[in-house]
Amino acid sequence: MPSSHDLQGHFTIGELKLASFWVRNRLLIRRLGYGSLIGLSVLLWGYVLWSLVDAYAISYPIESRIPRDIALNQERLTALDTDVPEVLAPSSVSVFRTLDNRMDLVVELTNPNAMWWVEFNYRFSVSGEETPIRSGYSLPNGRQILTELGYRPKSAGGLSATLLLDNVRWHRIDPSLLRGTYEDFAKQRFALTFKDITYDTDIVLGTRPVGQSSFTLVNKSSYGLWNVDLVVRLYRGPSFVAVNKITITNVHPGEERPLKMVWIDNLPGVTKTEIIPQANLLDPNLYLPTKYFE
Repeated sequence: MPSSHDLQGHFTIGELKLASFWVRNRLLIRRLGYGSLIGLSVLLWGYVLWSLVDAYAISYPIESRIPRDIALNQERLTALDTDVPEVLAPSSVSVFRTLDNRMDLVVELTNPNAMWWVEFNYRFSVSGEETPIRSGYSLPNGRQILTELGYRPKSAGGLSATLLLDNVRWHRIDPSLLRGTYEDFAKQRFALTFKDITYDTDIVLGTRPVGQSSFTLVNKSSYGLWNVDLVVRLYRGPSFVAVNKITITNVHPGEERPLKMVWIDNLPGVTKTEIIPQANLLDPNLYLPTKYFE
């Protein structure tokens, strides 16, 4: 006798229920299937379209700028490298023995930069000793005379010395300050000349004969200066044989000022006197206010 769950045609109750579910829900299932396929197609095509848009409209312009940015940054790095100031170029140090076992030391320092000036501390190394630390500066495309006068070493040594620089601080000039080239800026503010230059050997100081340089300073500019250093070098033929320095103050525009400088040595055979004025023209505190000389 057949089982109560085995119906005519050998269909089970579970199979009949599944068939009944399919008959009742086949349209819904078909719609869900079509919807799933459509949704999957939309996702796939959306991904494809987004990839195309991202590749050609978003990422490509950004990525295409990368080589250009790299080249631009390289140009900037090159510009920074070329804008680094060149090092100062010192001459050899000249050493002169003077009275009382003292020494005068002098060196020329050249600044080869057109838009950079520099501040520093300096000293000389001579006979195994170091002179006191001094403050110095060097202006663009200029030479600066650095000196240590009347130095007495603790022990006698040779006439050779070296220049030592410390705490070097470079400053780039703001072009708006110059309103042109530094050379024009300097010519307008620093037009000092000298006339009536003589060197006498018949001067007696007490009982000692000394040398004396005489000259007249002329300020041809319209700028007054609080102080100016005058480095004076005496030459015998092509070589200078002595150096000295004085500082003058309150130099007025258009002023002519007679000056004298006494040398403790009476040097014979001097053929030329060179006077080198020095002042930090980029220091705003250098200049006399207009009301000071009105």
